[in-house]
This record gives sequence, C-alpha cells and structure tokens, in this order.
Amino acid sequence: MKVIFLQDVQGQGKKDEIKEVSDGYARNFLISKGLVKMATNGSVKSVKNKKIVEQQENDLAIAETKQLKTLLEEITLKFKLQINEGKAFHSISNQDIVDQLKNSYKLDLDKRKFVNFKNLNQLGLHYIVIKLNFGIEAKLKVEIQGV
Repeated sequence: MKVIFLQDVQGQGKKDEIKEVSDGYARNFLISKGLVKMATNGSVKSVKNKKIVEQQENDLAIAETKQLKTLLEEITLKFKLQINEGKAFHSISNQDIVDQLKNSYKLDLDKRKFVNFKNLNQLGLHYIVIKLNFGIEAKLKVEIQGV
C-alpha cells in the first residue's frame, strides 16, 4: 500500500515522504495511530507541490543570505578610541558593532553570530567573521582610530 507519512516514523519514513509499506502494517498500525494517510493521486500531487514551494522558499532564503553577506563585506565600520601612551581606555564589543550596524545600515544581526569574537582595543583594521544561515560566513571590516 502506498502511503504518505504525516510525521517522521523511525526506520520507516520521514514527514511528507511517499513510500510503499505492507497493507497490514499500514492499516493496523500506521493509519490507526495517525502517522500516515493513504496516497491518492490528489494527495501525491499536493505533497509534490508542497515540496516544490518549500524548495523555492529555501532557495529564496539562501539568495537573501548571500545578498546580506555581500552587503556586510562591503561595509567598513569606523570607531574611535581614546588612546593614552599606547593603551586604550575602552574597547569595542560585539554589541557596539551590532548597534552601529542597526543604526547606520538598518541591519539587525545577533551578536552571538560573531565567530571567536574578542573585544577590540587595538588601533587598525580588524576583520570580524559573522556566521550567517545556511553555513554562509561574512567578513566585516572594522577600523579603529585613535583620538
């Protein structure tokens, strides 16, 4: 009997998967527990259409993430630190960077997405790695100048 899984069943199938199972197992266990429904032509088409829509949404989300990566890599954030005798009196935290991105560029990032971030207290150009969705990473440039 051909069935459509309504949820994951360990060792049998994943949600929205169409699979052939024995008639007795389908009727006595899977259908009675509400884990599957019988696969008809209409239900098979609707599952396939649902998968196509999910794939399109996923592709769109990946494209948006790549666009965000490109935007982040074009930005150079500038901060000023008060320096006295080669020592900084303050440091730039990941929250400072997130706040400036939000205020200046209307980008809302989570500070926990910064990879191995340590507060910045040295003058010069720093590259911050930001882990975005889908395994995409962006490098943000941060320039620190002395006052």
